[in-house]
Amino acid sequence: MKKLAAVILAGGQSTRMKSKTLKVLHPLAGKPLISYPLGVAKALKATPICAVIPPNQADLENLLITLDTTIAYQNEALGTGHAVMLGMKALTSFPDGYVIVLSGDVPLIQEETIRGLKQAMEKNGARLGLLSMRLAEPSPYGRIVRDLDGQVVRIVEDKDASESEKAITEVNAGIYCFDKAWLSEALHHLKPNNVKGEYYLTDLVGLAVEQNVGVVAHAAADPHEFLGVNTRIDLARVAEIMRRRINHRHMLAGVGILKENDTYIDADVAIGEDTTVYPGVFLRGTTKIGKSCVIETGSVLTDMTLGDGVHIKPMCVLEQSTIGDDTAIGPFAHIRPKSQIGRKVKIGNFVEVKKTVMKEGSKASHLSYLGDAKIGKEVNIGCGTITCNYDGHSKHETVIGDDVFVGSDVQFVAPVSIGAGSTIGAGSTITEDVPENSLALSRTVQVVKKDWKPKWKRK
Repeated sequence: MKKLAAVILAGGQSTRMKSKTLKVLHPLAGKPLISYPLGVAKALKATPICAVIPPNQADLENLLITLDTTIAYQNEALGTGHAVMLGMKALTSFPDGYVIVLSGDVPLIQEETIRGLKQAMEKNGARLGLLSMRLAEPSPYGRIVRDLDGQVVRIVEDKDASESEKAITEVNAGIYCFDKAWLSEALHHLKPNNVKGEYYLTDLVGLAVEQNVGVVAHAAADPHEFLGVNTRIDLARVAEIMRRRINHRHMLAGVGILKENDTYIDADVAIGEDTTVYPGVFLRGTTKIGKSCVIETGSVLTDMTLGDGVHIKPMCVLEQSTIGDDTAIGPFAHIRPKSQIGRKVKIGNFVEVKKTVMKEGSKASHLSYLGDAKIGKEVNIGCGTITCNYDGHSKHETVIGDDVFVGSDVQFVAPVSIGAGSTIGAGSTITEDVPENSLALSRTVQVVKKDWKPKWKRK
């Protein structure tokens, strides 16, 4: 089986997106657009992979470097043929084999489709293969022109097509597979003889027919795979299809999604079987959810790790933290980054936790802020408790030992340490360390004045 290399075309200026962000960097299900065709190329074990991009795009360059992708720069937009010429210069060390050409703004393409095209080329001994699709509304795609025997003769771009050619419904999907040796020689024959004065990659089809080296047009079953992104409307349309695809994959793996059109799961999210996801949930980034969890309406999880049996109640925001097995969070709770919530913990309504460790069996049921804290096992945090972690200049830590009972409306002025087994009386402001098995109180003496009235009543 011949080896495979890839060229990713991403040289467009993205003017129709009306954005400072380059089109191929716009997010789709938690990842940049270009990462999807790159992912397909990697899944097919293509190496090397070269992306052809505009100059002076540092963000895109940095992304491609992290994805182990070679970069070629297209300083002047002279068409797809010109872009492939530039990409091929990065493949000089690649031995004879196949070169696939993908588009950086066509994110729905799938590995199986490219594999089918490659197999069709191998079966027919063709030097050029392309993917086609049939559309009721073929504009603005290039039309595939066939002869009376059904063989591909050429591809004509929409802007250059005659009226009869514009009536053709089989169109070019813009994805190709070439024999590398033939492509290297054929690119020298491209001429900018068209309305825009560009080098069209599609002209290679006519050249291959003329040279009788074999052309294969492999029709794909799902035309949605070839939807390109040029505007934000296109991006929204593609996102809907991608969301449905992701949700179906999870449901087939045993995840209960109650309303698929209103559930937003990023591409790299992992979910265990028998977990139930309610409508209006956003699961973002690299979130990993265990088995038999429940994620209720309106909750947003970003780069989270959840154990088994976790219950996230409605309207919670959780970020970059871990949650242990059989823990309940919410409703209306906020878990901020770098928090570690243990097993069988309860974080209740309107509780905010930030950079805090909370060990097994502990609970904070209502209206509390726990920041920069280490909380032991079986600790009760009373309603209205605050760890005062910021002195106006630096953050400080509160340490609470195992089996501590904290009454309501307590403030811990960090840095402060509470020994295991202690009790903190309600309404206390704790500014000094508390030894183990102690009762700590910090209250002024209650004053009662009988028969007292405010001044306005006395008058």
